Amino acid sequence: MVFAGFVAVLIVVSIALFGWGTLANRLTPNPVRNRAVILCVGLAVIVFLGGVLNLLRLAYGWAFDGLMLGGIALAVGLNREYRPSLPKNRDEWFYVVPLGIVILLIMGFTVATQLPPRAYNFHDDFEKYFTFPVRMLETGTVFGSPLSAIGLETLGGQAVLQAIIINHFPISYINGVDAVFGLLLCLILPVSMVPRRLAFLPISLAGVLVVYFINPQYVNISSLYIASAFMMATILLLAQKSEKENEKSSDLPPPILMGLIYAALFTLKSSLPVFPAFQGVLFCIAMALAGVPMRRLARWSVSTVLLTLLFVSPWVLLHLPHYLHQSSVPLFNEVPASFAGELDLFSFSPLFYGGSFALYTFLALVTGISTAVISFWKFKDVAGITASGAAILCSYLLIMLLGPRLAGYDVNLRYTMPFLIAGASAIMTFSILWVVRGNAARFKYPIAIVLILFELLIIAGFSESLIQRMQQAFQSGNILSFTGLASDQKYLDYNDEVLYGNVNLRVAAVQNRVPAGQAIIAWVTTPFYLDYRRNFIFDVDNSGIGSPWAYIPEEAEYFIVEYQGYGVFPVWKYYEFLKDPGRKQSAEIALNFIKIIQGLSQKGDILYDDGRMVVFKIRKDG
Repeated sequence: MVFAGFVAVLIVVSIALFGWGTLANRLTPNPVRNRAVILCVGLAVIVFLGGVLNLLRLAYGWAFDGLMLGGIALAVGLNREYRPSLPKNRDEWFYVVPLGIVILLIMGFTVATQLPPRAYNFHDDFEKYFTFPVRMLETGTVFGSPLSAIGLETLGGQAVLQAIIINHFPISYINGVDAVFGLLLCLILPVSMVPRRLAFLPISLAGVLVVYFINPQYVNISSLYIASAFMMATILLLAQKSEKENEKSSDLPPPILMGLIYAALFTLKSSLPVFPAFQGVLFCIAMALAGVPMRRLARWSVSTVLLTLLFVSPWVLLHLPHYLHQSSVPLFNEVPASFAGELDLFSFSPLFYGGSFALYTFLALVTGISTAVISFWKFKDVAGITASGAAILCSYLLIMLLGPRLAGYDVNLRYTMPFLIAGASAIMTFSILWVVRGNAARFKYPIAIVLILFELLIIAGFSESLIQRMQQAFQSGNILSFTGLASDQKYLDYNDEVLYGNVNLRVAAVQNRVPAGQAIIAWVTTPFYLDYRRNFIFDVDNSGIGSPWAYIPEEAEYFIVEYQGYGVFPVWKYYEFLKDPGRKQSAEIALNFIKIIQGLSQKGDILYDDGRMVVFKIRKDG
């Protein structure tokens, strides 16, 4: 029943998103016709409105329900003449049915094994990402602790989408936003650009299978497929000239739609703005080379940038108090990052999170090659898609080259997954379609075959990892990329205890040791079970204590610290991490914070200690 209810909610949410997307589309002088893109625009509108609600401290469940009802009303009111476009003849039926069966099989397997999954990331998810939508629904805003990763790793856009789900479902269903709905968007977006003809079925099928076969290196519930869907939507917007060849203004996409999606990407994850920056700049260069008047191009560029800033501004204003605060504890971030190892983009050595550098580099290269191939036809007509392909390649290379300064090469590779999935599917599908429908009859079919072979190579290259992911999903109920740990029975038991056991009761009992209304600094493994309405919680996570604005809030006299248990790193573990150049920085920061907490506890009064969690109150001087 819960599964059926979740699917029903996704349908209702999709209708609401289509309504908001239609409203935004109607506000543009050059509206788009692609309904999948309009759906993504609606998703971006919800992220923007969610930012406004967070800024106003009104991001409660009833407000999100109101947004959904408003979207449904817009969908009905603005699309009164809309009729579902059913297949009209045998050719279309033979195209739609096999494609629909493949998508249904993929989504059926995903729902059966991942809604909810048996396990989540016990650090990233339980200690961090779960907390953001919970705080939002309980307090009306995701803004909170300066010791948390909110405002640093994400502004909160993904948390808005997750809050809409957990407002009506158990928190174990939180991954339905990205792993289910995000994946579905990524499957239908490449298909949405292909005419419904039997001859084009291989092109659509290849685009769908590329999305599903690519190992996404799934590690946590942060944005992956949702980000890919937004990127695909911008790619299709920049390629919309192919749909509107007779309209003079169709070579420049609507700034309001681009601004909404770009802003949404900014709010999802701190690594994602790389793509809009490259895509926007390269698109302007490509269009200038294609002969678009500079005045009109400059006007479009300024409009897009200003609208992007407008739509992201509620989120920036929300976190501005943190950004303006200078850390009073500089020890948190004085250790420079340093990651050992050499980068070999063409290495076939298996990676910890799956796949190899060679496979992912091949994805980036074929994306660039396909755009280069179609550019030999009418460059002006494909300038937008060419810029997008170049942006994918540049984003991949930049993030990989920044490995030593960010999170290391292996981890940085995970950050490129949204770019690569979006590029390999949407751009490759468009390129093959463009070649097949082009005028160069002498060469188009051999070139199309070569491009399809590239997609088949991608599918073949990731087929082994797909089989492994499916086996893991069947046997362990998850597709987390740290396979060894995610398949370990102790890890699965811990997830069962957290999600379905009495951990919530234990956390509540500990919190009750602190008087209602008092501020608490809480460093626990499941902070999403704290009651953010009862106390103001300054939750702590390892990413947050390393932020430039991290500090110990003076108004908090009470501390809750979990120091023992499966999900807790013991102190000796951090000393082990000091030997690893890639973890040295975070280990130093954590150890410094532990010393500060220990010092405060020694000067305070212990109120409760059950052998796993301790509650103490510090004594104020004077």
